[in-house]
Amino acid sequence: MRFLEVTVILLSATLVMNIAIAKSRRKGTSPLLLITILTTFLHFFIEGYRWQMVPLYFLLGLITLVRNKESEKIATAVVSIIWVFSVLLPAAVPVVKLPKPTGPFKIGTTIFHWTDTTRTEWFTEEPDDLRKMMIQLWYPAENSSSNKVSPYIDHIDLRAQAIADRVGLPSFMLDHLHLVKTHSLIEARPIESKELFPLIIFSHGLGGMRTQNTVLMEELASNGYAVVAMDHPYDANMTVFPPNSEASVERIADYRSAIPEGTADSVWLEIRNRQLNTRIADVLFILQQLEAVDTPLLSRINFQKIGIAGHSFGGATAVLSAMQDNRFKAAVALDGWFVPFAIPDAEAKMDVPFLYVGQMSWKSWNEQRHRHYLDLIMSQSGENAYHLSIIGSKHYDYADMPLFSPIMQILGLVGFPDGRKMVKIVNQSTLQFFNQFVRGNTTIDFSNLRFSSSILIRRGLATSS
Repeated sequence: MRFLEVTVILLSATLVMNIAIAKSRRKGTSPLLLITILTTFLHFFIEGYRWQMVPLYFLLGLITLVRNKESEKIATAVVSIIWVFSVLLPAAVPVVKLPKPTGPFKIGTTIFHWTDTTRTEWFTEEPDDLRKMMIQLWYPAENSSSNKVSPYIDHIDLRAQAIADRVGLPSFMLDHLHLVKTHSLIEARPIESKELFPLIIFSHGLGGMRTQNTVLMEELASNGYAVVAMDHPYDANMTVFPPNSEASVERIADYRSAIPEGTADSVWLEIRNRQLNTRIADVLFILQQLEAVDTPLLSRINFQKIGIAGHSFGGATAVLSAMQDNRFKAAVALDGWFVPFAIPDAEAKMDVPFLYVGQMSWKSWNEQRHRHYLDLIMSQSGENAYHLSIIGSKHYDYADMPLFSPIMQILGLVGFPDGRKMVKIVNQSTLQFFNQFVRGNTTIDFSNLRFSSSILIRRGLATSS
Protein backbone atom coordinates (compact mmCIF):
# COMPACT_ATOMS: atom_id res chain seq x y z
CA MET A 1 0.00 0.00 0.00
CA ARG A 2 1.00 3.63 -0.47
CA PHE A 3 2.49 5.83 2.28
CA LEU A 4 -0.52 8.05 2.98
CA GLU A 5 -2.89 5.07 2.81
CA VAL A 6 -0.87 3.34 5.53
CA THR A 7 -0.78 6.58 7.55
CA VAL A 8 -4.57 6.96 7.39
CA ILE A 9 -5.04 3.33 8.45
CA LEU A 10 -2.70 3.74 11.45
CA LEU A 11 -4.37 6.98 12.50
CA SER A 12 -7.82 5.42 12.23
CA ALA A 13 -6.61 2.44 14.29
CA THR A 14 -5.52 4.86 16.99
CA LEU A 15 -8.93 6.52 16.83
CA VAL A 16 -10.70 3.18 17.27
CA MET A 17 -8.51 2.32 20.28
CA ASN A 18 -9.10 5.76 21.74
CA ILE A 19 -12.86 5.34 21.43
CA ALA A 20 -12.72 1.86 22.94
CA ILE A 21 -10.71 2.74 26.06
CA ALA A 22 -11.38 6.43 26.69
CA LYS A 23 -13.74 7.19 29.56
CA SER A 24 -14.96 10.25 27.72
CA ARG A 25 -15.78 9.99 24.05
CA ARG A 26 -14.53 13.52 23.65
CA LYS A 27 -11.26 13.13 25.54
CA GLY A 28 -8.34 13.24 23.11
CA THR A 29 -10.42 12.19 20.12
CA SER A 30 -11.18 15.48 18.40
CA PRO A 31 -7.56 16.56 17.65
CA LEU A 32 -6.68 13.06 16.44
CA LEU A 33 -9.83 12.91 14.31
CA LEU A 34 -8.95 16.27 12.76
CA ILE A 35 -5.41 15.08 11.94
CA THR A 36 -6.80 11.88 10.43
CA ILE A 37 -9.30 13.73 8.27
CA LEU A 38 -6.63 16.15 7.04
CA THR A 39 -4.31 13.24 6.22
CA THR A 40 -7.16 11.56 4.36
CA PHE A 41 -7.66 14.67 2.24
CA LEU A 42 -3.93 14.72 1.46
CA HIS A 43 -4.11 11.05 0.46
CA PHE A 44 -7.15 11.76 -1.70
CA PHE A 45 -5.53 14.61 -3.62
CA ILE A 46 -1.89 13.39 -3.77
CA GLU A 47 -2.20 9.62 -4.16
CA GLY A 48 -5.70 9.48 -5.56
CA TYR A 49 -9.01 7.97 -4.55
CA ARG A 50 -9.69 4.26 -5.03
CA TRP A 51 -12.78 2.25 -4.14
CA GLN A 52 -10.87 -0.16 -1.89
CA MET A 53 -10.48 2.68 0.64
CA VAL A 54 -14.19 3.62 0.70
CA PRO A 55 -14.90 1.67 3.94
CA LEU A 56 -12.16 3.67 5.64
CA TYR A 57 -13.58 6.97 4.38
CA PHE A 58 -16.97 5.86 5.71
CA LEU A 59 -15.40 4.88 9.03
CA LEU A 60 -14.04 8.37 9.64
CA GLY A 61 -17.50 9.84 9.15
CA LEU A 62 -18.99 7.25 11.48
CA ILE A 63 -16.44 7.96 14.21
CA THR A 64 -17.61 11.56 14.45
CA LEU A 65 -21.11 10.24 15.22
CA VAL A 66 -20.01 7.45 17.54
CA ARG A 67 -18.29 9.76 19.98
CA ASN A 68 -21.57 11.08 21.37
CA LYS A 69 -23.74 7.98 21.20
CA GLU A 70 -25.12 6.56 24.44
CA SER A 71 -24.82 3.00 23.21
CA GLU A 72 -21.04 2.99 23.45
CA LYS A 73 -20.37 -0.76 23.37
CA ILE A 74 -22.43 -1.38 20.25
CA ALA A 75 -21.02 1.68 18.53
CA THR A 76 -17.45 0.70 19.38
CA ALA A 77 -18.00 -2.83 18.08
CA VAL A 78 -19.40 -1.51 14.80
CA VAL A 79 -16.48 0.88 14.36
CA SER A 80 -13.99 -1.90 15.12
CA ILE A 81 -15.53 -4.27 12.57
CA ILE A 82 -15.55 -1.58 9.90
CA TRP A 83 -11.92 -0.73 10.68
CA VAL A 84 -10.83 -4.36 10.24
CA PHE A 85 -12.66 -4.53 6.92
CA SER A 86 -11.15 -1.17 5.94
CA VAL A 87 -7.64 -2.54 6.48
CA LEU A 88 -8.17 -5.92 4.81
CA LEU A 89 -9.73 -4.59 1.61
CA PRO A 90 -6.91 -2.25 0.47
CA ALA A 91 -4.36 -4.85 1.60
CA ALA A 92 -6.06 -7.52 -0.52
CA VAL A 93 -6.20 -5.26 -3.59
CA PRO A 94 -3.21 -2.93 -3.10
CA VAL A 95 -1.72 -0.27 -5.33
CA VAL A 96 1.43 -2.29 -5.86
CA LYS A 97 4.90 -0.77 -5.95
CA LEU A 98 6.73 -2.39 -8.87
CA PRO A 99 10.19 -3.82 -8.11
CA LYS A 100 13.01 -1.40 -8.79
CA PRO A 101 15.07 -2.37 -11.86
CA THR A 102 18.60 -3.50 -11.01
CA GLY A 103 20.45 -1.88 -13.92
CA PRO A 104 22.46 1.36 -13.82
CA PHE A 105 20.25 3.30 -16.26
CA LYS A 106 17.05 5.26 -15.90
CA ILE A 107 14.27 4.18 -18.28
CA GLY A 108 12.43 6.06 -20.97
CA THR A 109 9.37 4.89 -22.88
CA THR A 110 7.43 5.97 -25.93
CA ILE A 111 4.51 4.65 -27.98
CA PHE A 112 4.19 4.29 -31.75
CA HIS A 113 1.07 3.80 -33.88
CA TRP A 114 1.99 2.14 -37.18
CA THR A 115 -0.07 0.72 -40.06
CA ASP A 116 1.11 -2.15 -42.24
CA THR A 117 -0.10 -1.10 -45.68
CA THR A 118 0.80 -4.51 -47.14
CA ARG A 119 -1.67 -6.49 -45.00
CA THR A 120 -5.44 -6.36 -44.74
CA GLU A 121 -7.06 -7.05 -41.36
CA TRP A 122 -8.66 -10.50 -41.49
CA PHE A 123 -10.29 -10.16 -38.06
CA THR A 124 -12.73 -7.57 -39.42
CA GLU A 125 -15.22 -7.61 -42.30
CA GLU A 126 -14.09 -4.29 -43.79
CA PRO A 127 -12.30 -5.08 -47.08
CA ASP A 128 -10.05 -2.02 -46.92
CA ASP A 129 -9.14 -2.33 -43.23
CA LEU A 130 -5.35 -2.50 -42.87
CA ARG A 131 -3.43 -4.10 -40.03
CA LYS A 132 -2.73 -1.41 -37.41
CA MET A 133 -0.33 -1.76 -34.51
CA MET A 134 0.29 -0.09 -31.15
CA ILE A 135 3.91 -0.49 -30.08
CA GLN A 136 5.69 0.55 -26.88
CA LEU A 137 9.45 1.00 -26.60
CA TRP A 138 11.48 1.04 -23.37
CA TYR A 139 15.10 2.21 -23.48
CA PRO A 140 18.00 3.52 -21.33
CA ALA A 141 17.38 7.21 -20.67
CA GLU A 142 18.81 10.29 -19.06
CA ASN A 143 17.45 11.16 -15.65
CA SER A 144 14.86 13.91 -15.87
CA SER A 145 12.42 15.51 -13.47
CA SER A 146 10.46 17.14 -16.29
CA ASN A 147 9.20 13.92 -17.90
CA LYS A 148 6.01 12.32 -16.58
CA VAL A 149 6.03 8.78 -15.25
CA SER A 150 4.34 6.30 -17.57
CA PRO A 151 1.20 4.59 -16.22
CA TYR A 152 1.28 0.82 -15.91
CA ILE A 153 -1.87 0.55 -18.03
CA ASP A 154 -3.34 3.28 -20.20
CA HIS A 155 -7.06 3.67 -20.88
CA ILE A 156 -7.99 1.68 -17.77
CA ASP A 157 -11.59 2.90 -18.14
CA LEU A 158 -11.73 0.91 -21.38
CA ARG A 159 -9.42 -1.98 -20.50
CA ALA A 160 -10.61 -3.00 -17.01
CA GLN A 161 -13.58 -5.06 -18.19
CA ALA A 162 -11.57 -6.78 -20.94
CA ILE A 163 -8.78 -7.75 -18.54
CA ALA A 164 -11.28 -8.91 -15.93
CA ASP A 165 -13.10 -11.10 -18.45
CA ARG A 166 -9.82 -12.74 -19.43
CA VAL A 167 -8.72 -13.68 -15.89
CA GLY A 168 -12.19 -14.24 -14.42
CA LEU A 169 -12.36 -11.32 -11.99
CA PRO A 170 -14.93 -8.54 -11.52
CA SER A 171 -13.78 -5.40 -13.32
CA PHE A 172 -13.99 -3.19 -10.21
CA MET A 173 -11.06 -5.15 -8.75
CA LEU A 174 -8.83 -3.78 -11.52
CA ASP A 175 -9.92 -0.18 -11.95
CA HIS A 176 -7.21 1.02 -9.53
CA LEU A 177 -4.38 -0.17 -11.81
CA HIS A 178 -4.04 3.31 -13.33
CA LEU A 179 -2.62 4.34 -9.94
CA VAL A 180 0.30 1.91 -10.26
CA LYS A 181 3.45 3.84 -11.13
CA THR A 182 6.19 2.43 -13.31
CA HIS A 183 9.87 3.43 -13.36
CA SER A 184 9.61 4.65 -16.97
CA LEU A 185 9.68 8.31 -18.00
CA ILE A 186 7.55 9.28 -21.00
CA GLU A 187 9.60 10.56 -23.96
CA ALA A 188 12.79 10.83 -21.87
CA ARG A 189 15.97 11.52 -23.80
CA PRO A 190 18.01 8.36 -24.53
CA ILE A 191 21.45 8.13 -22.97
CA GLU A 192 24.52 9.00 -24.99
CA SER A 193 26.92 6.07 -25.00
CA LYS A 194 29.41 4.37 -27.31
CA GLU A 195 27.45 1.12 -27.18
CA LEU A 196 24.23 1.01 -29.18
CA PHE A 197 21.23 -0.62 -27.51
CA PRO A 198 20.75 -4.34 -28.23
CA LEU A 199 17.11 -4.90 -29.19
CA ILE A 200 14.59 -7.29 -27.61
CA ILE A 201 11.11 -7.77 -29.09
CA PHE A 202 8.36 -9.11 -26.79
CA SER A 203 5.08 -10.81 -27.78
CA HIS A 204 2.20 -11.26 -25.31
CA GLY A 205 -0.11 -14.28 -25.05
CA LEU A 206 -3.76 -14.67 -26.09
CA GLY A 207 -5.80 -12.06 -24.26
CA GLY A 208 -2.65 -10.37 -22.99
CA MET A 209 -1.29 -6.89 -23.65
CA ARG A 210 1.97 -5.11 -24.30
CA THR A 211 2.45 -3.99 -20.67
CA GLN A 212 1.75 -7.37 -19.03
CA ASN A 213 5.50 -7.92 -18.41
CA THR A 214 6.44 -4.32 -17.65
CA VAL A 215 8.75 -5.38 -14.82
CA LEU A 216 10.83 -7.46 -17.24
CA MET A 217 10.78 -4.69 -19.88
CA GLU A 218 12.12 -2.21 -17.33
CA GLU A 219 14.73 -4.65 -16.04
CA LEU A 220 16.14 -5.16 -19.52
CA ALA A 221 16.02 -1.44 -20.38
CA SER A 222 17.78 -0.49 -17.16
CA ASN A 223 20.58 -2.84 -18.21
CA GLY A 224 21.09 -1.19 -21.57
CA TYR A 225 18.55 -2.84 -23.90
CA ALA A 226 15.91 -1.32 -26.13
CA VAL A 227 12.76 -3.39 -25.59
CA VAL A 228 9.73 -3.33 -27.87
CA ALA A 229 6.33 -4.83 -27.03
CA MET A 230 3.15 -4.68 -29.08
CA ASP A 231 -0.56 -5.21 -28.72
CA HIS A 232 -1.40 -7.87 -31.32
CA PRO A 233 -4.80 -6.49 -32.47
CA TYR A 234 -7.74 -8.82 -31.76
CA ASP A 235 -5.37 -11.22 -29.94
CA ALA A 236 -4.77 -8.70 -27.15
CA ASN A 237 -7.47 -8.19 -24.50
CA MET A 238 -7.92 -4.79 -26.10
CA THR A 239 -5.95 -2.53 -28.43
CA VAL A 240 -6.74 1.17 -28.14
CA PHE A 241 -5.82 3.27 -31.17
CA PRO A 242 -5.60 7.07 -31.07
CA PRO A 243 -8.35 9.16 -32.71
CA ASN A 244 -7.98 9.94 -36.40
CA SER A 245 -9.46 12.58 -38.68
CA GLU A 246 -12.67 10.57 -39.01
CA ALA A 247 -13.22 9.89 -35.31
CA SER A 248 -12.78 12.13 -32.28
CA VAL A 249 -12.55 9.22 -29.83
CA GLU A 250 -10.22 6.27 -29.46
CA ARG A 251 -10.78 3.31 -31.76
CA ILE A 252 -10.78 -0.13 -30.20
CA ALA A 253 -9.76 -3.57 -31.38
CA ASP A 254 -11.37 -5.99 -28.93
CA TYR A 255 -10.43 -9.62 -28.25
CA ARG A 256 -11.67 -11.85 -31.09
CA SER A 257 -9.33 -14.85 -30.91
CA ALA A 258 -11.53 -17.21 -28.92
CA ILE A 259 -12.48 -20.44 -30.69
CA PRO A 260 -15.89 -21.98 -29.83
CA GLU A 261 -15.91 -25.16 -27.77
CA GLY A 262 -16.56 -28.26 -29.83
CA THR A 263 -14.58 -27.02 -32.82
CA ALA A 264 -12.90 -29.93 -34.61
CA ASP A 265 -9.22 -30.30 -33.76
CA SER A 266 -8.16 -29.84 -37.38
CA VAL A 267 -10.18 -26.62 -37.70
CA TRP A 268 -8.92 -25.39 -34.32
CA LEU A 269 -5.34 -25.99 -35.41
CA GLU A 270 -5.90 -24.22 -38.73
CA ILE A 271 -7.30 -21.12 -36.99
CA ARG A 272 -4.57 -21.00 -34.37
CA ASN A 273 -1.90 -21.43 -37.03
CA ARG A 274 -3.33 -18.52 -39.01
CA GLN A 275 -3.27 -16.39 -35.87
CA LEU A 276 0.31 -17.46 -35.24
CA ASN A 277 1.40 -16.51 -38.75
CA THR A 278 -0.31 -13.13 -38.32
CA ARG A 279 1.63 -12.56 -35.12
CA ILE A 280 4.92 -13.45 -36.79
CA ALA A 281 4.11 -10.96 -39.56
CA ASP A 282 3.44 -8.37 -36.82
CA VAL A 283 6.89 -8.99 -35.36
CA LEU A 284 8.69 -8.77 -38.70
CA PHE A 285 6.74 -5.63 -39.65
CA ILE A 286 7.76 -3.94 -36.42
CA LEU A 287 11.38 -4.91 -36.93
CA GLN A 288 11.22 -3.48 -40.45
CA GLN A 289 9.70 -0.23 -39.16
CA LEU A 290 12.26 0.17 -36.40
CA GLU A 291 15.03 -0.03 -38.98
CA ALA A 292 13.28 2.21 -41.53
CA VAL A 293 12.05 5.07 -39.32
CA ASP A 294 14.82 7.61 -38.82
CA THR A 295 14.70 9.24 -35.38
CA PRO A 296 17.45 10.06 -32.86
CA LEU A 297 16.03 7.42 -30.52
CA LEU A 298 15.73 4.58 -33.04
CA SER A 299 19.20 5.37 -34.39
CA ARG A 300 20.53 4.25 -30.98
CA ILE A 301 19.42 0.64 -31.61
CA ASN A 302 21.94 -2.02 -32.63
CA PHE A 303 20.16 -4.08 -35.30
CA GLN A 304 23.03 -6.57 -35.34
CA LYS A 305 22.10 -7.71 -31.83
CA ILE A 306 18.43 -8.70 -31.67
CA GLY A 307 16.63 -11.14 -29.40
CA ILE A 308 12.97 -12.08 -29.09
CA ALA A 309 10.83 -13.22 -26.16
CA GLY A 310 7.19 -13.97 -25.48
CA HIS A 311 4.71 -15.35 -22.97
CA SER A 312 2.36 -18.27 -23.76
CA PHE A 313 1.20 -17.90 -27.38
CA GLY A 314 3.79 -15.14 -27.54
CA GLY A 315 6.42 -17.75 -26.70
CA ALA A 316 5.37 -19.71 -29.78
CA THR A 317 5.47 -16.45 -31.75
CA ALA A 318 9.01 -15.80 -30.56
CA VAL A 319 10.27 -19.28 -31.47
CA LEU A 320 8.76 -19.36 -34.96
CA SER A 321 9.93 -15.80 -35.65
CA ALA A 322 13.48 -16.85 -34.76
CA MET A 323 13.15 -19.89 -37.03
CA GLN A 324 12.08 -17.71 -39.96
CA ASP A 325 14.41 -14.72 -39.60
CA ASN A 326 18.13 -15.10 -38.93
CA ARG A 327 18.41 -11.57 -37.55
CA PHE A 328 17.26 -12.97 -34.20
CA LYS A 329 20.27 -14.16 -32.21
CA ALA A 330 18.30 -15.82 -29.38
CA ALA A 331 14.74 -16.63 -28.30
CA VAL A 332 13.03 -16.86 -24.89
CA ALA A 333 9.65 -18.48 -24.22
CA LEU A 334 8.03 -17.70 -20.85
CA ASP A 335 5.71 -20.65 -20.25
CA GLY A 336 5.43 -20.84 -24.02
CA TRP A 337 2.49 -22.71 -25.57
CA PHE A 338 3.54 -24.84 -28.54
CA VAL A 339 0.35 -26.84 -29.16
CA PRO A 340 -0.62 -24.59 -32.13
CA PHE A 341 2.58 -25.44 -34.02
CA ALA A 342 1.70 -27.01 -37.38
CA ILE A 343 5.09 -27.57 -38.96
CA PRO A 344 6.66 -30.91 -39.93
CA ASP A 345 9.55 -31.93 -37.69
CA ALA A 346 11.92 -31.87 -40.66
CA GLU A 347 11.12 -28.19 -41.28
CA ALA A 348 11.45 -27.07 -37.66
CA LYS A 349 14.95 -25.63 -37.76
CA MET A 350 15.86 -23.87 -34.51
CA ASP A 351 19.53 -23.00 -34.81
CA VAL A 352 19.72 -20.10 -32.34
CA PRO A 353 20.10 -20.26 -28.54
CA PHE A 354 16.81 -20.95 -26.79
CA LEU A 355 15.57 -20.47 -23.23
CA TYR A 356 12.30 -21.93 -21.97
CA VAL A 357 11.18 -20.84 -18.48
CA GLY A 358 7.91 -22.41 -17.43
CA GLN A 359 5.72 -24.43 -15.09
CA MET A 360 6.37 -28.11 -14.51
CA SER A 361 3.67 -29.24 -16.95
CA TRP A 362 0.91 -27.86 -19.18
CA LYS A 363 -2.50 -29.01 -17.97
CA SER A 364 -4.32 -28.65 -21.27
CA TRP A 365 -5.55 -30.84 -24.05
CA ASN A 366 -2.79 -32.38 -26.11
CA GLU A 367 0.05 -31.67 -23.71
CA GLN A 368 2.01 -34.37 -25.56
CA ARG A 369 2.02 -32.18 -28.67
CA HIS A 370 3.38 -29.26 -26.67
CA ARG A 371 6.06 -31.44 -25.09
CA HIS A 372 7.03 -32.91 -28.47
CA TYR A 373 7.76 -29.49 -29.96
CA LEU A 374 9.54 -28.29 -26.83
CA ASP A 375 11.87 -31.30 -26.90
CA LEU A 376 12.39 -30.88 -30.65
CA ILE A 377 13.42 -27.24 -30.24
CA MET A 378 15.66 -28.11 -27.29
CA SER A 379 17.45 -30.79 -29.31
CA GLN A 380 17.99 -28.49 -32.29
CA SER A 381 19.43 -25.68 -30.17
CA GLY A 382 21.74 -28.23 -28.56
CA GLU A 383 24.11 -27.02 -25.87
CA ASN A 384 22.68 -23.49 -26.11
CA ALA A 385 19.19 -24.64 -25.13
CA TYR A 386 18.04 -24.23 -21.53
CA HIS A 387 14.80 -25.35 -19.88
CA LEU A 388 14.07 -23.90 -16.44
CA SER A 389 11.08 -25.45 -14.66
CA ILE A 390 9.85 -23.34 -11.72
CA ILE A 391 8.41 -25.59 -9.04
CA GLY A 392 4.91 -24.56 -7.92
CA SER A 393 4.40 -21.94 -10.62
CA LYS A 394 1.36 -21.48 -12.85
CA HIS A 395 0.80 -19.83 -16.22
CA TYR A 396 0.19 -16.25 -15.07
CA ASP A 397 3.24 -16.35 -12.79
CA TYR A 398 5.24 -15.52 -15.92
CA ALA A 399 3.67 -12.07 -16.33
CA ASP A 400 3.40 -9.35 -13.67
CA MET A 401 0.20 -10.78 -12.16
CA PRO A 402 1.75 -12.39 -9.03
CA LEU A 403 2.74 -8.90 -7.82
CA PHE A 404 -0.72 -7.40 -7.74
CA SER A 405 -2.86 -9.12 -5.13
CA PRO A 406 -2.83 -12.07 -2.71
CA ILE A 407 -6.30 -12.82 -4.11
CA MET A 408 -4.61 -14.09 -7.29
CA GLN A 409 -3.07 -16.88 -5.22
CA ILE A 410 -6.37 -17.73 -3.51
CA LEU A 411 -8.17 -17.95 -6.87
CA GLY A 412 -5.44 -20.19 -8.29
CA LEU A 413 -4.42 -17.74 -11.03
CA VAL A 414 -0.83 -17.86 -9.78
CA GLY A 415 0.88 -20.62 -7.86
CA PHE A 416 4.37 -19.60 -6.76
CA PRO A 417 4.19 -18.62 -3.07
CA ASP A 418 6.28 -15.43 -3.36
CA GLY A 419 5.37 -13.14 -6.25
CA ARG A 420 8.43 -10.91 -5.98
CA LYS A 421 10.74 -13.90 -5.85
CA MET A 422 9.02 -15.32 -8.94
CA VAL A 423 9.57 -12.08 -10.85
CA LYS A 424 13.25 -12.10 -9.86
CA ILE A 425 13.67 -15.61 -11.24
CA VAL A 426 12.16 -14.59 -14.58
CA ASN A 427 14.14 -11.34 -14.71
CA GLN A 428 17.50 -12.84 -13.78
CA SER A 429 17.27 -15.85 -16.08
CA THR A 430 16.09 -13.79 -19.08
CA LEU A 431 18.69 -11.06 -18.53
CA GLN A 432 21.54 -13.59 -18.13
CA PHE A 433 20.48 -15.40 -21.28
CA PHE A 434 20.28 -12.28 -23.45
CA ASN A 435 23.50 -10.89 -21.97
CA GLN A 436 25.38 -13.91 -23.28
CA PHE A 437 23.66 -14.70 -26.54
CA VAL A 438 22.54 -11.24 -27.74
CA ARG A 439 25.00 -8.84 -26.14
CA GLY A 440 27.78 -11.43 -25.93
CA ASN A 441 29.60 -10.11 -22.88
CA THR A 442 28.98 -12.62 -20.08
CA THR A 443 29.05 -16.34 -19.44
CA ILE A 444 25.71 -17.83 -18.50
CA ASP A 445 25.44 -19.82 -15.27
CA PHE A 446 21.89 -20.54 -14.20
CA SER A 447 23.14 -22.67 -11.31
CA ASN A 448 24.09 -19.41 -9.61
CA LEU A 449 20.55 -18.05 -9.83
CA ARG A 450 19.15 -17.00 -6.52
CA PHE A 451 16.27 -19.18 -5.35
CA SER A 452 17.80 -22.09 -7.34
CA SER A 453 16.12 -24.59 -4.99
CA SER A 454 12.87 -23.63 -6.77
CA ILE A 455 14.29 -24.36 -10.22
CA LEU A 456 14.96 -27.52 -12.19
CA ILE A 457 17.45 -26.90 -15.01
CA ARG A 458 17.59 -28.94 -18.19
CA ARG A 459 20.14 -28.29 -20.90
CA GLY A 460 19.60 -29.72 -24.35
CA LEU A 461 17.97 -33.09 -23.67
CA ALA A 462 20.13 -34.00 -20.68
CA THR A 463 19.29 -33.07 -17.10
CA SER A 464 22.09 -30.98 -15.60
CA SER A 465 20.68 -30.32 -12.14
